[in-house]
Amino acid sequence: MPTTPGIQHYHVIIIGAGPAGCTCAMALRDSGLRIAIIDKHHFPRDKVCGDAIPGPAIKVLHQIDPQFAEKLAAFSEKLPTKRTVCYYNNKMINFSWSLEAYTATRECFDNFLFSGIRNQPGIHTLEGIAVNDIISNPDGYTVITKDDQQYQCTLLIGADGINGVSARKLALREMDRKHHVAGVRAYYSGVSGTDDTCTEIYFDRKYLPGYFWIFPIKGGTVNAGMGILSDAVAKKKINVKDAFHNFIERSAILKEKFRNAQPLGTIQGCGLPIGSRWVVMSGDHFLLAGDAASLIDPLSGDGIGNAVLSGKLAAEQAIQCFAAGNFSAAFMKNYEQQLYKAVGADMKRKAGALKMLARMPFFFDIAFAIGKNRFVKKFIK
Repeated sequence: MPTTPGIQHYHVIIIGAGPAGCTCAMALRDSGLRIAIIDKHHFPRDKVCGDAIPGPAIKVLHQIDPQFAEKLAAFSEKLPTKRTVCYYNNKMINFSWSLEAYTATRECFDNFLFSGIRNQPGIHTLEGIAVNDIISNPDGYTVITKDDQQYQCTLLIGADGINGVSARKLALREMDRKHHVAGVRAYYSGVSGTDDTCTEIYFDRKYLPGYFWIFPIKGGTVNAGMGILSDAVAKKKINVKDAFHNFIERSAILKEKFRNAQPLGTIQGCGLPIGSRWVVMSGDHFLLAGDAASLIDPLSGDGIGNAVLSGKLAAEQAIQCFAAGNFSAAFMKNYEQQLYKAVGADMKRKAGALKMLARMPFFFDIAFAIGKNRFVKKFIK
């Protein structure tokens, strides 16, 4: 691409250094391309989330980096997750996990990933730099920061989440409450009856299809939170922070667990773009990954697994683009097709189940009544 004096030029610019962005940079590390990854925060930084690192994410990271196992072993802030228990109406379903999975605060885990790509050869990491605008040109994009710095690239990968500039500017995305979850999260000490290797999910008919979670974090802390469809929040005028406490009060199990618990800070809110619809996530000279592509699992609420996968697939598409010299929207569609094949069809099925549960919550009673049947359990899992 033609160069402009005074402006730095890259083959690929990645906006956002969360799991999707860092995975993409990691997968491009040995491509021979000149990469820049830009994030508005300095690391380490907090990210409101459930803090569960699912097995599929770890599996993809192992595939990308032959040394990842050694690096992960040295990452001391994680707890292994062996199983998940789900509660509803005094009934319980217990799931055991075969894939390697963990819990860790996003402050620690994201910093772990970012440290792995920080200023690696061919990767220029730019922290504490907020992107203000993205302008297209015949050869790619110009990224303009809030301090009026400009960076040019042939291929732009937006991984800056639901509130970032990428989805809004590149795909003209606007928030749709029917495909969005309002979530809250708080850290507690002194929550009783928890197992460090077990995550807990709670359902309440009042808040279906939303749920409450307890995820153990290293050091005797738990991440507790809940998520509710934003459409329901608006229609029923729900205060999600109040609903968090109400959920605990309505559950005999949770009420006992939190009897002597102490909050560590205040409740924090977040917005989650769930993958209950397939959105535009590619076009001329650009790809979107992670939350910017609305890839959060509609049922489990997990975003990290699909974020990491999308980062890997975006890197593979980038390599194909430069090899072919083709950055057209038509060529970029291969990325969406690969992503849909991997997770899109499954998310569509789950979105259908979510709608059914919202309309007919008695199916939840049926699922938990027969959920211990191994065939039913396998389907739910």
